[in-house]
Amino acid sequence: MYINFEKKFELEKENLRNPIVLIGWPGIALVAKLAITSIQESLNAEEFLNIQYFDFPPKSVVEKGSLELPSAKVYYKPTDKEEGNDFFILSADYQPQNPEGVFEFSKTFCEEMHKLTDGKIRMYVSTGAMISDVVHDTPLVYVCGTDQDLVQTFLRMENTKLYEGGYISGANGILPAWAGANNYAPGICLLAETLPLPMMTLDPRSSKALVTLLKDYFSIDMDFSKLNEKIKEMESIFESFKKQADQFMKPPSEDRGSDSYFR
Repeated sequence: MYINFEKKFELEKENLRNPIVLIGWPGIALVAKLAITSIQESLNAEEFLNIQYFDFPPKSVVEKGSLELPSAKVYYKPTDKEEGNDFFILSADYQPQNPEGVFEFSKTFCEEMHKLTDGKIRMYVSTGAMISDVVHDTPLVYVCGTDQDLVQTFLRMENTKLYEGGYISGANGILPAWAGANNYAPGICLLAETLPLPMMTLDPRSSKALVTLLKDYFSIDMDFSKLNEKIKEMESIFESFKKQADQFMKPPSEDRGSDSYFR
C-alpha cells in the first residue's frame, strides 16, 4: 500500500537527546488528538514529516477554504535540558481504516523513525480514551505497555491505574505494541476515562488528564489555557443540556382549581 514520508528538514542525529514519540490519533471524543495537539502547540513543535497513506479514508480536508489530502504529521521539538527529552509528536486527520492498513502503518512508521534517528527512540507513548460508567472529577488514566518495569514508573504518578485486561482497537493500540514487540523501543498506552455524550464532540477534561500525566512524567512546560477554555465550554453545554433534560422529565403540575379535570 502506498505510503510516503515527506521530510521538512534534516535532523542532526548526533544531537538527539533521549527522543520520545508521542502519539494521538483521532478517536473517541477526540481525547487523544486534542491532548497531543495541545502539547504540540504549547511546545511550538515544528512540522518534521508529512505522511501520505492510501489507507486513510478518501475524504479531502478543507480548512478556511484550503483543500488538502488527508495526512498524518510528525512534529519535532528538541529539548534544551541536559537530561531532558526530544519529542516527536504524531497526529493525523484520520486513523487508517482497515486492519492491514493499521499494521502496515505501524510497521513502516517504526522502520522510518528507526532510520531517521539511528535507532535512538527511547519510548513510543500512545494516548487514547476508555469509556467508563463513572468518570471521576479528575479522570483516571489507565496504563499498559510492552515493558512492565516502565509501566510501573507511570503508575507512580497521580490519578493512574493499571489497565489489567481488555482490548485497544485501532492504531492507538497497535503502534506502541508493534514498537515494543519488534524491539524498536518500549511501547506505552495511556487511556483516559471518558463518558461521551451525544452532544459532546470533545472531552477536554479527559484530554487534560492525559496532558497532565505526560507533563509531570516528562517535565514538559505546558500552557493549559486553551484546554481550560474548552473545559469551561463543555461544562456550560453540559449544564444547559442537564437543565433541558430536568425540565423535560419534570411531571406536569397539578391544577387544583375549580375547573380542573383529568383526561
